[in-house]
Amino acid sequence: DFPADQLFSSLPKGLFYNLEGLRTKGTLSYHFRLDLDFGQVDSLILESTLKAKDFQILAYGNTDLRKMNEPFEYTVYEQGEPVRSFEIGPANPSFRPFNAVSRYLPLAIMQSEDAGFFYHNGFIPSAIRESLIQDIKERRFARGGSTLSMQLVKNVFLNRNKNIARKLEEALIVWLIETEHLTPKARMYEVYLNIAEWGPMVYGIHEAASFYFNKRPSQLSLEESIFLASIVPKPKHFKNSFTADGRLQESQEGYFRLIAERLAKKEVITDAQAAQVNINNVVLKGVAKSSFVSESWQ
Repeated sequence: DFPADQLFSSLPKGLFYNLEGLRTKGTLSYHFRLDLDFGQVDSLILESTLKAKDFQILAYGNTDLRKMNEPFEYTVYEQGEPVRSFEIGPANPSFRPFNAVSRYLPLAIMQSEDAGFFYHNGFIPSAIRESLIQDIKERRFARGGSTLSMQLVKNVFLNRNKNIARKLEEALIVWLIETEHLTPKARMYEVYLNIAEWGPMVYGIHEAASFYFNKRPSQLSLEESIFLASIVPKPKHFKNSFTADGRLQESQEGYFRLIAERLAKKEVITDAQAAQVNINNVVLKGVAKSSFVSESWQ
């Protein structure tokens, strides 16, 4: 065990902006194990656990890590430059509370991105291990292994530059928010749905439902929800999911079937509903449809 404040006061200034000035009490203990044979990368062993005892945040530094609990201004960055800002709260007419979104959407995203979101502490060690193996093999940041908590912290608190310092700051902020329960899980997911990127300059579920289907978020069908979950990893490349006439590629059938089966196992839908899932039920009606008519693309 070591004094918790030693960790946060020792962080190099300028590299961990959000944590500068953070004061804590209590103790921490950290266990780390990395066993890597470059001749057998798939055998990599990774263990990382930070435990707290009588831990308490006495003062926040440059950033109040509780800010997601209240309405706040969110800024969108493209290639390091701010391009849009909007409030995450009821003053924004595009904001949608969690209960104003089709129940299928958040569940479809979880089955695709982070099934244990409401139960884990912000990290999935097995996913981080698998992403590290792939990164080492390809010698680049090829796969993130991020939970929804990590994606949210990255977007709300950090820049998009991928480097070791940013990843460490991200991990520490996630740990603080999750361990100290600074923001309830439901509110975290609500924020996520309202800031997620779903296409070129399409942010938040209100804009996404309108852009693709000319609907309100509460009206999204099962197939439409699965489609929106499918493009979360690469929202700017949504056209790759479609043929030139705006129909979903047949290659999407496997993904739709997988998510439907997972939802059936969770008893969100019945087995009969899962069997009836059809990619042809995803019909573009919003602005996205016109892009297939007005643009020529390969």
